[in-house]
Amino acid sequence: MKFSFDSFVNGSFDYDPKTEKHTCLWLREEQMDIGGGKISVADIDKLKDYPETDMVKISGLRQDTFEYFIQTYGNQLKAISFFKNKLVEDWSLLATLPNVEYLDFFANQRIQSLWDMSANHSLTGLCINDFSRLTSIEGIETAPALKDFRIGNAIWSTMTLDSLMPLANCKIEKLMFSGKSIADNDFSFLADMPDLKQFDFPTNMLSTEQVAWIVANFPQLEGYALKAKLDTKLFDSSMNNVPGVLIVGKRKPSLAIEGNEKRIEKYLRTFEELKQKYKDVPYKTAFPEKG
Repeated sequence: MKFSFDSFVNGSFDYDPKTEKHTCLWLREEQMDIGGGKISVADIDKLKDYPETDMVKISGLRQDTFEYFIQTYGNQLKAISFFKNKLVEDWSLLATLPNVEYLDFFANQRIQSLWDMSANHSLTGLCINDFSRLTSIEGIETAPALKDFRIGNAIWSTMTLDSLMPLANCKIEKLMFSGKSIADNDFSFLADMPDLKQFDFPTNMLSTEQVAWIVANFPQLEGYALKAKLDTKLFDSSMNNVPGVLIVGKRKPSLAIEGNEKRIEKYLRTFEELKQKYKDVPYKTAFPEKG
């Protein structure tokens, strides 16, 4: 498997199908519980035996061991997966890692804001999932080289961010939000992201009108939900799999194709009409109550 941010985040880069195990070094408490455990300095110092290793997964950090890990080994590493380090409160020391390229975080209950990324000159991929107290992405604009930014939830979609407006004028190429909602409902920032190539979000997060506005005004963007419908499989009354479609948009239905052809066609026709309506219309003009 080719090493990339995608393969790093999903764990496929180091998976050995013969042994059915992952080969990336995972630093953790030997008897780690489901919550991530509590890693010791001795557990972290196992990294001394791998001086050539430049990527690692680590679990069970508290504030003191997080600081020890970053100060002692941070400059050795290019890719770090922080998995279940729920009690780390301050991650500002990440600002001291000019060589790190990929950072992947899962599960934290204390952190409330991003760090100053201006010195993270090599950071191109950042993924943050299931941070229960993080509601703002202010500071993301300080990352000078960031190309791929993902934030939200890996389990249940519960995260609400205040706004995505800090992304305006960022050079990010891939943006993914997998949470519940954006509080200010303002997507005008897209007009100030000329380098953006892909934007993914839950199919039921935006209204059909908002999706049509994005598709009409940024036809270069790719995205799972940037279309009128998604083909899928549904269960009929006899629990048999049947061809179906998911209509994109808040409170829109999933429909079996058979028997709903005219209804589906109406949704598609309406989507095309909305695209024409919103073409070249600024977001805050199209949706004054949202922006």
